[in-house]
Amino acid sequence: GVETIGMWAFRWCKELTSIRIPKSVTLIGEDVFADADKLTIYVYRDSYAAQYCKENNLQYSFID
Repeated sequence: GVETIGMWAFRWCKELTSIRIPKSVTLIGEDVFADADKLTIYVYRDSYAAQYCKENNLQYSFID
């Protein structure tokens, strides 16, 4: 599974509206979602991705 999302991976993806980050991700690079203003990131509770979104004030929702 995916473990890292590299720096600027989705930067400037202005039309990207959603992405689901698996529990296996333990590292997300700098400015990965910069300028992706329409994006909602779907994350698992208590995951690295959830913490990343919270710390970076990104719009996210939990996967149930």
